[in-house]
Amino acid sequence: MNKKITIAVLICMALGTALYAQTRQSGRAAEDKSAKTAKNIPDGYGSLKWGALTAASKTGVLGKIVYTDEKKVIISRDGEIEYLYGFFYVDPAVAAAPEAKDAKDAKSDGRLYYVVVSFPYLALDDVRKKVEAKFGVPTGENIKKNQGAYVWEADKTTVILWVDEYEKKPYTRKLTYVGKDIAKEINDYQLKVFTAGERKVLEGLTP
Repeated sequence: MNKKITIAVLICMALGTALYAQTRQSGRAAEDKSAKTAKNIPDGYGSLKWGALTAASKTGVLGKIVYTDEKKVIISRDGEIEYLYGFFYVDPAVAAAPEAKDAKDAKSDGRLYYVVVSFPYLALDDVRKKVEAKFGVPTGENIKKNQGAYVWEADKTTVILWVDEYEKKPYTRKLTYVGKDIAKEINDYQLKVFTAGERKVLEGLTP
């Protein structure tokens, strides 16, 4: 379980780095009145706002909590749906290093900045229609051979619908929500720690 959690956290933190780069591009595009922006996307997930502290978030997660490491992640389940709430927490020893002198997050608790919603494989079209009913048409996409991602960009939140191929048809089993402001703050810290493959998918997103 711990190994699985660690891998998930690293992947999603890398995702935040990729989103930071994309957000910078979106920020420039926002100066153009024709830039796309998704609507009705909340500043957080469910009843929790981005930046909520780990301890205070336990009463706001969906489903029943099945795992928490007290600082960086809370995992809950509701039937076949799993929710992974990710929090950014900088180890004080790392934040004290000279190259991390500008880190702002050397606190005793983590801050919520992403949520991953996982479920059994479903036909892509069915899930995409439900997401579009909430947020409108995607503001970007990077789909090649039934694999990649659709993205919905709002001022404070990015939503990613991941696409996988199965028997030559597109399916999905994961939605990721990311708080953009915190992703910007922790970009330098993340780059120092690792890189990840999912970033390549997001870097290829087209409006």
